[in-house]
Amino acid sequence: MVSERFEMLNEKEQSLVGVIETVHPRKKQPVIIFLNGFLDTMDSQAKKQLAAAFLQAGYVTVRFDYTYGFGEGSGDKSFFTLSNQVQDISKVMDYVTRRGYVAPDKIVLIGHCFGSMAAIFFAAFDDRVKAIIAMSTPFWFSDTKVTRMDDHELSRIKLKRYFHLYCNTLGKEVRIDYTFFEDGLKKDMGRAVRNLQQPILLVHGENDESIPVKNSEEIASRVPGEKQLEIVPGLGHTLEWKDLKKLLPLFLDFLKRLK
Repeated sequence: MVSERFEMLNEKEQSLVGVIETVHPRKKQPVIIFLNGFLDTMDSQAKKQLAAAFLQAGYVTVRFDYTYGFGEGSGDKSFFTLSNQVQDISKVMDYVTRRGYVAPDKIVLIGHCFGSMAAIFFAAFDDRVKAIIAMSTPFWFSDTKVTRMDDHELSRIKLKRYFHLYCNTLGKEVRIDYTFFEDGLKKDMGRAVRNLQQPILLVHGENDESIPVKNSEEIASRVPGEKQLEIVPGLGHTLEWKDLKKLLPLFLDFLKRLK
């Protein structure tokens, strides 16, 4: 297996960091690009194990930490926004399509939570994406555990210009700037979904309390092209390897049917 670490700088000399892996470096293969959710990292055990399974199935895999994400990215983590996520996806896409073992017409984005939301925003305006696997995807930015606030709470955060959240990955509270809300609340998810031409597999846990199932149902009802919605009984929001392992046949079946 070939494993290549990469690093890219933005205009402020801040970096995103990632790894691209393949079992067959001498032939062109389809690619799976993993997009982290909020407070997630490329090195979570569940993500690494899912990537290993895709590798064995014949895919190149790409995992990376956003410039302003909660892994190895060097930007100020408090300025994590959907717009910054989308900009980073574009940089990674440019890098990936230049690799000799990548089939540039077979690139799939797989995301969770805000990662899958960013996947839709990106793919809706970039036809290099072949398909999307979207897990626990918000349609309404304000309808998530992190952003579900009344007007009083939101006004208080707007006045302070920041708020704090506990991050399990770091084992401590992290500061999030109000720009996270300013950016997210302006995003037009409806427009992005309407523009989406690629096939999309939407997977949502029936017991997801962080992002209600109605979000994925709304996306599915608006997607103009090919879509598949799977509501999984007993599944919550946080996905461990035991959960992803059960979903893997669903993922591979969806990918196998792509033209």
